[in-house]
Amino acid sequence: MQLARSYTTNHKVLSDGSVAFECSQDTAEWPWLALPAQHPLVIQTQNFWTSVGATAALGTRDDSKWSALTWTDWALDDLNAGQAARGVFALSGDDGELAFRTELFDAQDRPIARMGGKGVVFRTRNFEKWREGSKASAKQDAPASMQFGYAPRELLGLTEREPPLIGPLVESQEGLAATALVTRENGLMPGHPFFSGSGDHVNAPHLAELARQTVSLLCEGSAVLIAHGEMDMHRYIELGTAISITIEQHQDQTAVLRVSQLGRSCAVLKMTWVEV
Repeated sequence: MQLARSYTTNHKVLSDGSVAFECSQDTAEWPWLALPAQHPLVIQTQNFWTSVGATAALGTRDDSKWSALTWTDWALDDLNAGQAARGVFALSGDDGELAFRTELFDAQDRPIARMGGKGVVFRTRNFEKWREGSKASAKQDAPASMQFGYAPRELLGLTEREPPLIGPLVESQEGLAATALVTRENGLMPGHPFFSGSGDHVNAPHLAELARQTVSLLCEGSAVLIAHGEMDMHRYIELGTAISITIEQHQDQTAVLRVSQLGRSCAVLKMTWVEV
């Protein structure tokens, strides 16, 4: 997967093996910078692009291989911090394990967030061929987006430019639940002003935003910040096919969400939030 641009610049490999870098401030090149620095979509997009730049600086990145993020977490620091101006990236896994940690700071050196990730690399698999069957099965079950009933915008905490991704909360046999639909039209540019990605599947920023919208529904539209998030991802989620979100736990300001598609568990998301 060749990447022709970089969100980070001026990489410096430090004596401990970590990488210091500067972050772009160009909202034309990176439209998601128009959102607050603490927004989960921003943090998960940065999680990807900072790791891309830092691993290239370390010489450990191989763009001829496909990789997948399987686990990620993040924790906010200064809630008043602005957009990232610099950061530090460090590999954190044992030998052969793809794992990393990143810290971001704004122009006033205020800490924004600490985040991490773990993943796998497909070294021998023909990625496109392997994905054909899953995409075909999902396409057969794809609902028409024009017929999907999204939740009211005022309950989802959206800006005027963002389309909704999730339906209202309902009682199900498994408990409180919602159905989401992420399509190429509402989940990628230009239909969505802030999402990017390969367009092959629902990615980590999509999941983080689905979790944020679910939390917003749980809080009946009150303004919230996800102070800590953790996402365990174990199956690809297809675009254009309904996604089930079940609230398995909800106590105080923490919720555990199970994300499923076509009857199969795909991810477990744990979110802790603060009202603002």
